[in-house]
Amino acid sequence: MKKRQIIIIVSAIAIVLVGYGGCSLLAGQKKAPERKAAEKVVRLVKGITIKNDTLTSRTPLNGKLIVREKVEIFPEVTGKLIGGTHPFKVGQSYKKGEVLLAMDGKEANLNLQAQRSAFINQIAQVLPDIKIDYADAYDTWKQYMENQSPTRALDPLPASPSDPLERFLSGRNIYQQFYNVKSLEERQTKFTVIAPFDGVVSMGNAYNGTLLRAGQKVGEFIRNDSYELEAAVPAEDAVRISVGDQVNMHLKGDSKTFEGRIIRIAGNVDPMSQRVSIYALMDSDDLKEGLYMEGQIAVDEVSDAVYVNRNILIDDHHVYVIENDQLMKRSVEVIDLQGDEALIKGLKDGEVLLNQFIEGAYEGMAVQVEQEEKAS
Repeated sequence: MKKRQIIIIVSAIAIVLVGYGGCSLLAGQKKAPERKAAEKVVRLVKGITIKNDTLTSRTPLNGKLIVREKVEIFPEVTGKLIGGTHPFKVGQSYKKGEVLLAMDGKEANLNLQAQRSAFINQIAQVLPDIKIDYADAYDTWKQYMENQSPTRALDPLPASPSDPLERFLSGRNIYQQFYNVKSLEERQTKFTVIAPFDGVVSMGNAYNGTLLRAGQKVGEFIRNDSYELEAAVPAEDAVRISVGDQVNMHLKGDSKTFEGRIIRIAGNVDPMSQRVSIYALMDSDDLKEGLYMEGQIAVDEVSDAVYVNRNILIDDHHVYVIENDQLMKRSVEVIDLQGDEALIKGLKDGEVLLNQFIEGAYEGMAVQVEQEEKAS
């Protein structure tokens, strides 16, 4: 190798060594950047403080209202309508005892008066025979005859003191005529239809002057402050329901609550739906027949329990409580699930329950209670 090449190689190596040494020296003099400690992330959450109590398990209930008392109006006699206490029209209210329909019964009433007069005359004809053969009964029958009038209802017949007198009066058709007159008096009352309870006309219209025929349906009259809720519950829930249990119902989309009580429970289970029909009494002027209602019925009492939001349940058997600003998993017993609520047991008074769903939550997760409420 030539001398010149050796010098070039040695010079290059020397330059490399000097450059590396200088870089190492400068690197040793430079301070390393300080590393920041990782920040601890704490999530703000909502919590509730547990306060156990004796609570009521509830069963959902929904159904349609049916009127409890309804009368279909069929006149038993034929006559021209002459009015009533109020015009007989749909929606018209009546008090108990007011006249729903009044028909013209003048002709029938005149016939009735004629029959009364004939009966009184018949008694007058037998009085002489009674005075001779049954003297002890004469004054009684004489006074009875004098107290009767063709324009008012007949009084009950005097009691017969002996069988012979009774047979004598029967032979003179006194009893037959008396009961004929009483039958006409009863028929005369049917020209007026009286409201049997406070209520309202739900069907039918009748105008003065209309000829109403016997057996013709004129309309319907209902009691408008008392209804039955007809509903069906699962057979497994029906065994926990008894007559007298309270129900709390509301109309769909309305928060107003109506209270009622169970009055009847069907004795059989529908084989197709496996449900049992129940009936609850609902008394209110604000309800109407045919309305659909939904709500709950109180069944069993549960001690040391609390209602919580259903969404916070983990696999239906666990919840998170907050201890020392960390999430801790707790096993609970779910007694009942109703809508957005769950009735649970297993938590202690004073424990703080996580009251919201957190995706990806885990035991030991750092949290801080942002909003705390009380649960009961």
